[in-house]
Amino acid sequence: MVNRRYSHYIRRKGTYDVSGANRRMRQITDNILIFALPLILLFTVNFGKDKEEKPVMAEKEAASSISTVSIVVYNHADAAIDEMDLESYLAGVVAAEMPHSFHYEALKAQAVASRTFALSRMQGLYGSTDGHYGADVCTDPGHCQAWISRERFLEAYGNEEDWEKICRAVSETHNVVIQYDGVLINPLYHSNSGGVTEDIEDVWNNVGKVPYLRSVYSPYEEDYSQYEKINVFSWDEIKRKTEKRYPEAGLGNDPAQDMEIMSYSASGRIDSIRLGSVIITGTEFRELLGLPSTNLEISFIDGNQVEILSRGFGHGVGMSQCGADALGSKGYDYEEILKFYYTGVTVEEIKY
Repeated sequence: MVNRRYSHYIRRKGTYDVSGANRRMRQITDNILIFALPLILLFTVNFGKDKEEKPVMAEKEAASSISTVSIVVYNHADAAIDEMDLESYLAGVVAAEMPHSFHYEALKAQAVASRTFALSRMQGLYGSTDGHYGADVCTDPGHCQAWISRERFLEAYGNEEDWEKICRAVSETHNVVIQYDGVLINPLYHSNSGGVTEDIEDVWNNVGKVPYLRSVYSPYEEDYSQYEKINVFSWDEIKRKTEKRYPEAGLGNDPAQDMEIMSYSASGRIDSIRLGSVIITGTEFRELLGLPSTNLEISFIDGNQVEILSRGFGHGVGMSQCGADALGSKGYDYEEILKFYYTGVTVEEIKY
């Protein structure tokens, strides 16, 4: 039977007042607030979502949980603000962010990372709430964390045992978070590292070094489908996309002359690349062509085609989800997995 404490979330219906969006909609004890220290890394990933209509508060449903903390979520699927029990919300995040077939210790590691992400945003430590009308978090994985309801999960996968497995991973790590020097970390994660994770400052150059988001070798990921992909582009397609975003590039007709890798990061990913007369970052190049990662090998074929081999999937910073699954299969527990990917952290239970 499905554990009902993860089956529902609280929703309120009515006109949403943006002027009151920043008012707190939950209670949280002083024990949580002790982590809100100054001079923390301010960082968010926002891929420029289209402007959305002002949300409404949706109808309230009953909920019960061992958690006494609620979180305010902007749900992109229905443009509504939802107030959910934190632990119930986390079950939906883990279900949406990690395959339920992954090793149980990997699911627990994901639950702790997602809890830390949520609590740190509730405290305003990282990022911005501008994209979700003052809610603590949103359901856009490009900005916060993905989320799926129990009902939609069962529609997609049809197995209550899998949902219960996810709920157990959340409940068995209840109150467990990741900290560095007594402060909740910014627990970034991605699908597949391609064998090595990345230093955060080599992905987002407006962010300084973060001691726990350092590059580490991540073994055993090559057997996953996300590990490697080949894309072939015509030079005309690359020219069209480049000139639309960088009209000053002035690309000619020879890709071998107009495309040149300028530098690599310490992990071997493309740090900068020249397209005609402009030099852009590896992350900008990835976004330009919709590539899985910046761990790339570029070849020129048939004079007018460019073949790009990508390794890994995602930005490469923090925990690799495929790597977490592989480590779990090798006997690592969730705490060891988290400490493997987040350098120098502590994993501990807090009270709130």
